[in-house]
This record gives sequence, C-alpha cells and structure tokens, in this order.
Amino acid sequence: MASKQRLSLILTGGLLILGGTACARPMPVAQAQPGLEGWERAHPEASRELGAWVRQHPEAARLFFEWDAAHPERAHEFVTWTITHRGEGIRAFADTHRGWGQFDLIMRDHQPAANAFMAWSRRHPEAAESLMNHPGGLNWAGHHLYAASWRS
Repeated sequence: MASKQRLSLILTGGLLILGGTACARPMPVAQAQPGLEGWERAHPEASRELGAWVRQHPEAARLFFEWDAAHPERAHEFVTWTITHRGEGIRAFADTHRGWGQFDLIMRDHQPAANAFMAWSRRHPEAAESLMNHPGGLNWAGHHLYAASWRS
C-alpha cells in the first residue's frame, strides 16, 4: 500500500513538473537582451564609435562613467531623453534637469563631449538603450571595454 502511494506521488510530481515545463515559453533568441558581456558583440559599430568618443574625450568619459555608477537612473533618463528629443541640445536638457551635481560639472566643463555623446546615442538608439537598461552599464563599459583609453 505504501509503495502504491509513493508511486502515485512520484508520478503526480513528475506530471506536474512536465506540465509546468511544457507551459513555460522560452524567450526567442532574437528578443533576448544581451547581457553586458554580450553588448559589444550585439552592437559592434556602436561599440567602436563609443570607444572613439572615449579616446577623444577621456576626462569627460571618466566623469560620465562615474556619474552613471553613482546615478544610473539619471544617466538612463539622459540617454532616453536624448533619443526622444532629437532636435534639442544639451542646454535644453540641462535647463529642465537642474541641480544634478556631477552632470552640472559635465555641462559646465565638457559641453562638446556631452553633445558628442548625445549624437552617439541618437545614431545608435538601440545600443544606447540596451547599455543603459543595465544600471551602471555605461560605467561597466568604461571599465571593461575602454579603460585603456581614459585611465592614466
């Protein structure tokens, strides 16, 4: 009797497991977001251009990376705003986002670099959003993909 109950429980459990797996739908590969480690492979042109931006503006890049590490939600908002407000420049963003500390410093001392970063985001909106969807993603890229270009 005990072995029949045990067999019944095992079969029922197996059916529940199989039923649950059959219902689960894996995300198609095309829709899967690449992790940070896969970002460079998923967006090679954007990655090359971002690397060129870092080499051209190493001090501003360092400040952007630090800002993203400290305030990833603000950095993401900046990129999203940049993409959705195509005709507006850095001053328009700064006018509506006063008191952002590190960003105010970037604005004051590195406007050309900030404008160039905005242009990169607009040329590669999917890559920019993909990177920023990972909190601290820009900072990660700076330290893992482009460190030799901005660290002294």
